[in-house]
Order: sequence, then C-alpha cells, then structure tokens
Amino acid sequence: MIAAFGLFFREWLYLLKRPRTLIIMIFIPIFVTCICGMSFSAGSFSHLKMGVVDYSYTAKTREVVEAFQQSSYFDVVGYYENEEQIEKAMKDGEIVGCIIFPGDFTTNLQQGRQAEVLLGSSAVNMGYGSTINLRGAEILGTLSTQTAVKSLVAKGYTVDDGLAKMNPVGFYTRQWYNPTNNFGYFLTFGFVIATVQQVLIYFAAISLAREKESGKLGEIKKVNPIFQVVIKALVYYIISMGTWAVCCWLIVNKYGIPMKGSFDVWFGYSSLFFLSVIAMGQLFSAIMPNPVFATSFSLVFTSPSLVLSGFTWPTMAFTSFYQKLAQVFPLTHFVIGYRNVAFMGIGFDAVHDEMMILGYISGGCLILSCVIWLIKVKRIEKKEQALRISEEEPDIQAVAQ
Repeated sequence: MIAAFGLFFREWLYLLKRPRTLIIMIFIPIFVTCICGMSFSAGSFSHLKMGVVDYSYTAKTREVVEAFQQSSYFDVVGYYENEEQIEKAMKDGEIVGCIIFPGDFTTNLQQGRQAEVLLGSSAVNMGYGSTINLRGAEILGTLSTQTAVKSLVAKGYTVDDGLAKMNPVGFYTRQWYNPTNNFGYFLTFGFVIATVQQVLIYFAAISLAREKESGKLGEIKKVNPIFQVVIKALVYYIISMGTWAVCCWLIVNKYGIPMKGSFDVWFGYSSLFFLSVIAMGQLFSAIMPNPVFATSFSLVFTSPSLVLSGFTWPTMAFTSFYQKLAQVFPLTHFVIGYRNVAFMGIGFDAVHDEMMILGYISGGCLILSCVIWLIKVKRIEKKEQALRISEEEPDIQAVAQ
C-alpha cells in the first residue's frame, strides 16, 4: 500500500516538475472554453452586410429595403448597379448578401401579379447563407402579407377577413430547449470536451510508455504492474475531472449556457467518459514501443471523432459504414447525450445505453492495458535478470580461478 501511494505521488511530482504539461492539461481546455464562450456570446448572426440592386427603384422597393434595414439581422450598406458589382463586392468582403429587384417588380404589384425579388447570399459561410434565407424570408413574407391585406381592405374586407383569406392556415413556431437558435448552446460544450479529450489521451498515452523508454521501471518495481496502470489512470482522472468542472462552471456561470441536468448525472456521465479516454490512451501506451508512437497513434485515432461523433453533423446522415465506425469513439457516446442532459435536464434513464457503452470501453481497455503492461514488464524483468547473470558469470569464473 505504501508503494502504491508512493507511485501516486511520484506521478504528481513528475507532472509538477514539468509545468508545461500541467499548462496544456489544465489551462488549454479553460482557454478554449473562454474562446468559445466569447466567440458565441452573441448567440446568432446579426448586422449582416447586404447590398441592393434595384432595377425598379420605386417607393415599394424602398419600403422593402427599409424593412431589411430596420431588422437587427441586416445592415444595408449600399446600392449597386448590377449583379456583376454584387459579386465583386462579395469577393471584396463588402457584403455577404444581396436583394435584387427586377424592373417589373412594382408594375406586377400594381397589376395584382406576383412580384419576385431575389434574395442572395454568399454561402461560403453556411451560417451567413442560412441566416439570410431564414430571416430574409420572414421579412419578405410579412411584407407580402401586409401588401395583400391592404389590397383586400381597400376592396371592402375587414383586416381579419383579409388575413384569413391570405393565410387560410395560420401557424407559429416554437423551439424547445434552444428557443433563440443560440450557436453557443450548440457548439461550446462539444468543442471544449473535444479539446479535453485530445489533451487527456495524449498524456495518458505517454504515461506507461515513458517509464519503459526512460529506463526507470526499477523505481516502481515494488508496485504490481496492474496497480501501476490503475494508479496512473487515477491521477489523470482527477486532473481531467477538475479541469472539466472548471470549464463547465465558466460555460454556465460566465457565458450563460444552461445546465439543467443534475450533479449526479453530470458527475457519473463525465466520469465514465474520461475513464474511457484514459483507458484507451493507456492501451495505446502499453502496446506501442515508445511514447512517440503512442501519442501519434492516439491523436490520429481520435482526430476524426469530432465529426463522426455526430456533434457537428448528425450520424443519421452518415452511411452505415461510418455509423458503425463512429461507435468506436467514446466521444460519440458522450457529446449528444451530454448536450441533452445540459439542455433538457434528462436523467440516467435517457443516457443509460451510452453510459453502459462508455463503461464497456473503459473496462475493456483498462483490462487489456493491465494485461499487456503486466506481460511487458515481466519480459523486461526477465531480460534484465538474464543480463545481470551474464555480467556476473565472468566474475564467478575469475573467483574460481
């Protein structure tokens, strides 16, 4: 037991003597949390710069332009002569979207025909494109309804009758759990946890391999190799959970992103995820011949996980092969469920299956790590013993002579 405690504190001492390691493990995830929190603090796009091409240029078209200008989502920066100038302005970064009125826009309105307007966007950034399409359509739809109702009122209809005639099926929308389409709600937790994962698996993959590489296995020989794996895992678990707790506190209290889940669900779910990452990293560490191979393989292995996890793009959109491949990564079984815990306040029942899978990954990788490391340590000890015997034989022969 004393030897086990000695190894526990020895691992801490190793980290404390290398402040760069602790900076990477603790402060990099916190730094990423601050970056995400500040970057997504607005929650959605606003004041998107729009250009106008108006081949009609009447009071009606100016009314439409004014409606866009009054919206907090758009800033109309100026008029352009044609679409070629619009395209050049987009390339130069002057605008990200445009409104183009054809020459017959007002005439069609006056004669009771449908008047079309082109709502364009630079979809190089999909956020710009989706916001312009969604919010622009809302403005144009509202203006269209108002114009039609005014026309019907002029013919003797009441306002209510006019609305009923123009919109026989009324509807309204409601979004649960993220009513304002806040990008920060959607992205922050995932980017932060992916950062913690990459940092954690990197150092977990070093933890065993560096002992062999440095030739210092003798310093911990009093501790069973199985306990060596478990104790090192415990150290990195404590660091990762502490770092994650600070990141979550910042996300919730400083950047206002909700956490509706209970503490016990947060703790249990997070614990299983970090244990699975640590165990996977230690498995790479036990298998690979040196720290360089171990860390390189771990980072290459986990790099696709942010995409395949379904966090940025739903797994239902993947082919069956990639859906199955995604199940290998712990992140797949954490980020979506955790986001539901945070925003919906769901309990253990809703994430039971994901927690079970994380438990299987943790247990399986940890057992394999222990077995492989035990075998490797025994082989190293046999080689060292054989080397000592070969070195002692000349001395024995000399004494005998």
